[in-house]
Amino acid sequence: MNKKTSSKPCGNQAALLKKELRGYEKAGTHLYLDGRRCHADEIVSACLFAEGAGYMRDLIGDDQDTITDINFVKIRL
Repeated sequence: MNKKTSSKPCGNQAALLKKELRGYEKAGTHLYLDGRRCHADEIVSACLFAEGAGYMRDLIGDDQDTITDINFVKIRL
């Protein structure tokens, strides 16, 4: 019997993602969802309800290789 695996966060994964993203927000990192600035809760909701798609992180840094922005880009699975 084959089990399908999913890259979407469920239950505990969603809570961990929310905690991680809130930490980035507190550190001053800007979060984006398909190029639109938003908060951690919006990104987690989008990841949970993205039917037939998932989200990939696009990390943007400065000259000192510090992550300044994270853009979650929708991809088709």
